[in-house]
Amino acid sequence: MARPAAQPAEVLRAWQKDDLYEKQLAESLSKLMPAQHAHKAAPLSSVLYRSFTTLKDLQTLGEEYSGIIQVDESYNKLPTFCARLMSILLSAFGETFTRQLIRNAEKSVERNGSLQPAAQNAFLVVLKAVNTMVPQIQSINRALCYIRGGPIQVGKTMTGIDYVHIRPAAAASYAHLRLLGFITLLHAFISCAQSVYQAKKYMDQLSEIPNEVDSSKSCVACLEEILQPCVLPCGHIFCFQCCYGALETCALCRSTFTKNTVVPLMNYYPGN
Repeated sequence: MARPAAQPAEVLRAWQKDDLYEKQLAESLSKLMPAQHAHKAAPLSSVLYRSFTTLKDLQTLGEEYSGIIQVDESYNKLPTFCARLMSILLSAFGETFTRQLIRNAEKSVERNGSLQPAAQNAFLVVLKAVNTMVPQIQSINRALCYIRGGPIQVGKTMTGIDYVHIRPAAAASYAHLRLLGFITLLHAFISCAQSVYQAKKYMDQLSEIPNEVDSSKSCVACLEEILQPCVLPCGHIFCFQCCYGALETCALCRSTFTKNTVVPLMNYYPGN
């Protein structure tokens, strides 16, 4: 017979306790690690903490405190080892892995010479918008946990892990937690809508930029007057500061170039 599902407040208390212990462990690890690797202490502490508890078929300290235990979708069996391992890795490295995938996709689009400049700009803007919305995935999952129950970590949700009681739960009203869930959900949707709006606004600005600047007196990259024109291997012209500064790909056709391939144009004045 399946045990009753854990209440949202119990799952939240367990997560808060575990998060506190993981932060304490991360603080201790960061003191032992070189300064350049200190940022890796947080995910490493999460993996270590869960490896000595969840992977060993044991409750975490937070789960023991709240009287809940992890189960699979049947609510009657412990999750498989693979499901528990995958949930740990997704919780510790899921956001970093997702951002790396988005960055790789951006580089692939920039290097794709078969795409039109307008299509490249559209893909890059959409990818940047998706990148800004990545943190909202966790917020939406947490809001749903407050409203209808379930695990707070996205990794557990993706691997089908849930919680049940192992001891009688105290009777309580969770209306305030559901209200917090709806507020959190609304905030996450508003943040996503803002990201989409900013992406659309930027795309509209790009559509107003001409494809060719040979007959213009303005640099498309910085929108300032071209005082020292330089030409890139693709044939597009920009100012000296942009070509030898932060610009790494052509702002019009997205083709890559190196600084030694930039050719300054002497006695050439755009627009004349």
